[in-house]
Amino acid sequence: MASPTLTNKLESSRVLIFNSRDAEVATLLDTMGIDTPYIGQGEALYHETMTLVNQQKKEYQEQSLAYDKFYVEKDAAEASFKRTLKLVKVLSRTDKDLQNRLGLQNGPAYAIEQWIEGAVDFYNRLLNEADFLTKLEKFKVTTDKLNAEKTAIDSLRDLRNQAAIEKGQAQEATRLRNEKLDELDDYTRELKAIAEIALEERPQLLEKLGVVVPS
Repeated sequence: MASPTLTNKLESSRVLIFNSRDAEVATLLDTMGIDTPYIGQGEALYHETMTLVNQQKKEYQEQSLAYDKFYVEKDAAEASFKRTLKLVKVLSRTDKDLQNRLGLQNGPAYAIEQWIEGAVDFYNRLLNEADFLTKLEKFKVTTDKLNAEKTAIDSLRDLRNQAAIEKGQAQEATRLRNEKLDELDDYTRELKAIAEIALEERPQLLEKLGVVVPS
């Protein structure tokens, strides 16, 4: 959602530009060179700005959705991983060699990339322990279940990459929007300044343009 300040600024620009076509206003503005093509330029600029404003909002919404999906999937995959890891630690507690082969002595990884890599490595090691897999099956942890958990974690890479892409697109959309907003600001600043000169003897007409005239 656009901020109140941006919303107000856009509405002020719209009123100033489009109301400049009012018959009485336009006649006086024309004497200062603010003619139909000039106002048309402002209208086009306003529409271009609104297109980029809406595009920027869309890109940030897509970024938010992408990160939401990533974190939902991550939470589910991490919960399954932790349950499996706890069970493996319990069932392998008397076999230090097995625990070493499974890398259970490794500390937790806090960076998401390292966590994904470490979790996938854990499943790869575990799936190579045929005898221990037979033991796990007694506790309803099958090879298919382990492969599914591994796939869920491995897919987090793509989800995170997609979220990063959406973030970059949102930032670029913001840059383009801000550039166009600057153009619109320059245009409306000039139009307002000239309108104040052209309409200085008709202050009530300035109010049609959204310009507040002190009483």
